[in-house]
Amino acid sequence: MMLKQKGFTLIELMITLLLSTLLIAAIGKMFIDSGNSFRKQQALSYVVQDGRYVMEVLSKEFRRIGFLSNRYVINGDAATIFKESNPDVLGSGLTIGNEAFIAGEFNAAGFSGYAFDSNHLVLRYQLEDNNDLGTADPDYGASPCTKDIHLTAAEVAASPFQRHLVTLSFYVKKDANQIPVLYCKAQRENLDTPTVAINNPVSNAIELVSNVEKLLILYGVNDPTSPYPKFANQYLLASQVTDWTQVKSIRFYLVLRSEDKHITQKTPSYRIDGRDYTVDAANDKRIYKVFSSTISFRNQTI
Repeated sequence: MMLKQKGFTLIELMITLLLSTLLIAAIGKMFIDSGNSFRKQQALSYVVQDGRYVMEVLSKEFRRIGFLSNRYVINGDAATIFKESNPDVLGSGLTIGNEAFIAGEFNAAGFSGYAFDSNHLVLRYQLEDNNDLGTADPDYGASPCTKDIHLTAAEVAASPFQRHLVTLSFYVKKDANQIPVLYCKAQRENLDTPTVAINNPVSNAIELVSNVEKLLILYGVNDPTSPYPKFANQYLLASQVTDWTQVKSIRFYLVLRSEDKHITQKTPSYRIDGRDYTVDAANDKRIYKVFSSTISFRNQTI
């Protein structure tokens, strides 16, 4: 006697196939979303690491702006140390005026039509002593901007102390791969033996960080009517500063973008002080992060 065989009906098979398809699609979407989330977090992590590093470098150099070793000794005041510079300091197109220790330039459209490079900045300060930039100083030698302008052994051993002036330039420019990079350049001038070429080295351009979307610099100046003349009470663009000797502090914003593209589906943008900015290449769908800091000049608040 033959047994009656039973199986799935066509409708049951179709329902099973549909449910299986939905389950596979859900698992696949979860896998894709997880991968996208990982890429986004990884890209953001790289941006944060770069931002923390370059902010540390910039903050360290900006805190030294206008420093005088001893303004109360003979030939130690700003008029003697900070004489008017040569034109086009370190190729910046800027001149630092007499007794001034900083100069800047702002062009909202970017210099030479290059939107990333809208700010030029040069600054200077006096070294504190011969060990400040000596070859044996591991701390200051770690600064990427000044690593190529160390004092010679003869200068370190010089007695009495010789006066040295450090000048730095910061700017953004595209590299050979068309990636916007923040660079610095440095020069050191031995004020006591200025005619000896080896005592006045100039560094090559040093790459600090790549994928810089924007460098915005504001200068803290003091209203002459203020009862606190040594502190800034307003922040201006370089084009609005009329007397660079009255700059008391600096506020800077650095916007970094991810190296990888197509990280986000949203149209990218960023905000600085309540103002929204559009990015240079929105279709790249990168992520952006703003880093900022305000530095009061050490020499100006004594």
